[in-house]
Amino acid sequence: EKETRANGGTLVNPNTQDTRFELTKMDPTLYSQVSNLKDDEVSQPLLNTDDKGKKTYKLITVTNRIDDHVADYAKDYTKIKELALKEKQINAIAKWFDTKIKDTYIKIIGEYRDCSFANNWLKK
Repeated sequence: EKETRANGGTLVNPNTQDTRFELTKMDPTLYSQVSNLKDDEVSQPLLNTDDKGKKTYKLITVTNRIDDHVADYAKDYTKIKELALKEKQINAIAKWFDTKIKDTYIKIIGEYRDCSFANNWLKK
């Protein structure tokens, strides 16, 4: 495949640019093939259709399964970095909301006024 030929056929996670994949965030078809594989076992052939409609078969091998564990800075740096960035983004958006809500006209129709909002949309 063009996507993997430069790195010996190793899949790269498009979200993290790392070779690690979290099972819970995998494509369901791929997950069903690799969830029960042990290290160095080969999957059954998997029919794949790319964006252009071209059909290919994939054989998948798990090279390094990492079992559930307590987070370790050395092993989980990418994940910790991702979580820290996500928290920073959420905080920045919340701060932006707080400043903009004060100066922005917001109309909330009657039936929704009793809802509990995460932000101060009713300016109480």
